[in-house]
Amino acid sequence: MLTPASAYADATVAPKPPAQRSSGPDDIVALADYCLQTTYDNLPSAVIAITKNQIMDTVGAALGGANEPGAKEIREFTIDMAGKREAAIWGTNILVPAQDAARVNAIMGDALDYDDTYERSFMHPSVITIPAALAVTDMLGNVSGRDLITATALGVDLACRLANSAQPGVDAFIVGWHNTSLYGYFASTFVAGKLMGLTRDQMVSALGIAFHQASGNSQAHLDGALTKRMGAGFASYAGVMAARLSQQGVQGAKNILEGPRGFYYQFHGNKYSRDFLFEGLGSTFAATEVSFKPWPSCRGSHTAVDAALTLFAENKIEAPDVESITIYNGPGEYLLLDFPLSKKQNLTSVVDAQFSNPWVVACALVDHKVGFEHFTTTAIRRPDLLATVKRIKTAEDKSLARPGGGPGATRLDVSLKDGRRFTKTVAFAKGEPKNPMSPIEFRQKFLDCTTKAGMSSAQAQALMTDIQRLETLPKAKILTAAMAL
Repeated sequence: MLTPASAYADATVAPKPPAQRSSGPDDIVALADYCLQTTYDNLPSAVIAITKNQIMDTVGAALGGANEPGAKEIREFTIDMAGKREAAIWGTNILVPAQDAARVNAIMGDALDYDDTYERSFMHPSVITIPAALAVTDMLGNVSGRDLITATALGVDLACRLANSAQPGVDAFIVGWHNTSLYGYFASTFVAGKLMGLTRDQMVSALGIAFHQASGNSQAHLDGALTKRMGAGFASYAGVMAARLSQQGVQGAKNILEGPRGFYYQFHGNKYSRDFLFEGLGSTFAATEVSFKPWPSCRGSHTAVDAALTLFAENKIEAPDVESITIYNGPGEYLLLDFPLSKKQNLTSVVDAQFSNPWVVACALVDHKVGFEHFTTTAIRRPDLLATVKRIKTAEDKSLARPGGGPGATRLDVSLKDGRRFTKTVAFAKGEPKNPMSPIEFRQKFLDCTTKAGMSSAQAQALMTDIQRLETLPKAKILTAAMAL
């Protein structure tokens, strides 16, 4: 059975409120100062390069996901509601209020489950920062490429620091949080406030407004619901709105992290580490730990995909040869991707498929690949895949958990009908900084997404060029114009 949050903190007893600081403001003020004072020149060259890749990857995933269930309906709803013409819905020339554009584009970016991942906290940082950043860039009109890169890098870094600092050593999914959404409220606020030139007091107030809205749970993952795709959009919308409200004079709470009813108390039982929040602030950036996805499914499933594709290819194994397969995972991945087995074998939605290790392993065995075509309502009814997935079992192995957090290893045990047995363990999936995608693979992923969106190769190549020369652009708003189909 699933492990409730009460296993980690007594749910019948309120956590002890933190003692008020004897001196100094809440830590959110130091984070606001860091965000407002950091400039492009303070960013390491590696972080600049990775941030541009994050922008390209997020834009590609969003364009490819524009017509996916959930994203399509939100886009049509937003267009129908209309409003002030400020920022583009990606892939179109349609302008809507900036916060609405951030919401739509973030949901599009998460729809394929192809967006990058900060593995230590199981969070998708780019899809909660870049839609907000580009929406505000469109709204303001005069944001330079350097300013866009800076705001994005800081939003990613601060979101990941906040996630790392809360309940260190405890998997957020096991407790029940959806970190992408939960920390997206803060990340998008930092990004919007930075680009809008908020003062320190305005930024802190905006973060207080965002905190009052912050939410994000993982029930949608378990139910296979489309709302899983919407959390990033809700957060991106809220961050842009929070910055705008603060600029208009609306006041938010100030002691939002360490106050008696602050974030760490309300959401994490007052379990947090200031070391994880501030260590290396300004010198190390979370962007260097971000993983890019080679397959459109939950990042936690990618060690299973890697293991399957490698094992089957090396041993020339075909689906008819297989008697049974057992997938072993650590506790976090087991609960998210393997359990209950009946649900992971009997899919009722595309979201179910994106979060099923048995499904992705079956696709790898039958088709020798895992791609867009495996995550459709038609695919999840394919008789050959359904027959194969029934031969796949799952089991928990705590030794496969990754020390320090993030997706653990996957072990596959394969038994063939001729009596042979094979095993394969993968600890770091393709796309991880320790096992990166090649530049050719990365560009091809972008082109696959833009082709899915209906963009010509010439337009996609031009868009890639614009993103890779972003630091030279005096006005970064040309990016959304370059996306229009």
